[in-house]
Amino acid sequence: MKHSDFKIGIEFLTATGRWQCTDVGARTIAAIRLDLDHDPAWYNGPPYAVVEHVFDEYGMEDCDPAPQERIFDDSGKASLVYSRSRFSAVPVAREPPPRPSPASGRGGLGPR
Repeated sequence: MKHSDFKIGIEFLTATGRWQCTDVGARTIAAIRLDLDHDPAWYNGPPYAVVEHVFDEYGMEDCDPAPQERIFDDSGKASLVYSRSRFSAVPVAREPPPRPSPASGRGGLGPR
């Protein structure tokens, strides 16, 4: 994309994901990354609850316009297997490590 393609509020794609333009400067733009895990309120701003990143002219070259409709790939969702946790919340008593033998004279390190 070119600098002139960016406007505040448009969404674009990079190799790291989907972004929203938050500011257009003379030679750079600022944008926030749109993650699926975040509360949508985090994207209300300025100020934003997420970090704004700056793209220079070289970074803008690697951007592509985002499609209007967001498409998520959940094709593997049906094959997920859920299992119970194998870790116990109850602490397990363990035997203490063996004490060194004073007979060796080296603190139990054995023969030389």
